Parts: sequence; structure tokens; C-alpha cells
Amino acid sequence: MVKWNNTELSTKGIIVEEIPTITKGKKRINTYDIEGRNGVLMVDKGTYESFVVSLPCHFNETYSIDEIKSFLDGYGTLSLDGVREYEGIINNQIDFEAIETSGFRKFPIQVLCNPISHTIQSFEKTITSTGESFEIDQTANTYPLIELKGTGNLTITFNNNTFYLYNLDSARTYYLDCNAKEFTDDLEHNVSNQMSGNFPYLKPNENTISYTGTISSFKITYKKAYL
Repeated sequence: MVKWNNTELSTKGIIVEEIPTITKGKKRINTYDIEGRNGVLMVDKGTYESFVVSLPCHFNETYSIDEIKSFLDGYGTLSLDGVREYEGIINNQIDFEAIETSGFRKFPIQVLCNPISHTIQSFEKTITSTGESFEIDQTANTYPLIELKGTGNLTITFNNNTFYLYNLDSARTYYLDCNAKEFTDDLEHNVSNQMSGNFPYLKPNENTISYTGTISSFKITYKKAYL
């Protein structure tokens, strides 16, 4: 069940001949030669490199070449199992005219993928009191969408990361998109001037959420993240 942008390739007449094995992204590590030191000094940058997923395919001649070309375009999400997906971009040029003329109808799809996958399914957690904890069975950090209503000034801490919200209107609902790094309200106004500190994330295993101030509703929506 290979999907590009949540659409199965087979519904567009694209037949994937073999599902590739996905390996963990390569960690970014800088190495330095230091005089008088054995080996090298290794500095872990704490991030991972993108990688290419190559899908050997052929297309069903009953489908429109133009439709397939339009479908296989640009940036999107790739899922190989219908459960998790990678953000990526199709980074090879496919000469469909030459493929069609040759009669073999075979071609590769190469997708340059970000190294962290996320569940297609979203999960929700409602925070009802300060100091509340919950666990997430993931292996990488995930950046949630936070929906809240509150009054005045708030101090919110996700684990050891504290951020501050100012002059909240009790009649408004506020949204922190921690992936896009946006803070807006239900009127679609950018209210980033009412926030200071870093956007929070949810780490693997236990997460503890605490706050000070008046909050009437507090919901966290997230997708689990995996290396």
C-alpha cells in the first residue's frame, strides 16, 4: 500500500514492483583532527541526514500519462505501509514520453525523504490540570498542534521547555502550530507578538505539562515520530 500524498499509487495506474527497505537516517557528526590526539574528535550535531527512497514501477497503459505526471510532482508525503509517512520531494525527472515509446512502461520514482517518519493517524491529549503526565511510544521528538483558551498571561512548560503567552482574550481560541512555528487565533490573526520562548515538542516516553495562569481548555494534537 504505497501512498503519495495519501493517495495509493495503484489508483493512478502506477504499479510498484518492489517495496524498498527503509533504514535509519545517517546521523550528522563532525570529525576533527587534533594534534596529539589519537583518532578524531567527534561532535554529534543531534540531527540526521535525508535519504532517497527508490521505487521501481511500471504504469498501466489504460491510465492517462498526463494525469500520472501531474500526480508525481513536487513536495508531499510518502507512505510504504499505510501507517507511517515521510515528508519528501520527488527528485528525479521521469521521461514518460520516452518510456511510453519504448513499450516497456518501466520507470523509477525517487523520493528524497526527511529522516523522521510520523504516523498518519493523529492523537489527542486534553490537559485538565497542571503537572499532568502522559507517555508516547515514539523514538523521536514530535511537534504538536496546541489548542487552548485562557485569560491574561500564561506560563506553560513542556518537560524542561518553558514558553510564555501574554494578554490572552478569554473569548478567543488560540493555536500554536509547533511544527510550522506559528501562533494564531480563531480569527486567523497572527499573534506571535503575544508569545515568547521556544515552541515546545513532545519527546519519547514520558511528557509532563505544567502551567500557571487561567486556562479553560487545553488540547494537544500530535503524530507519533520515529527514526
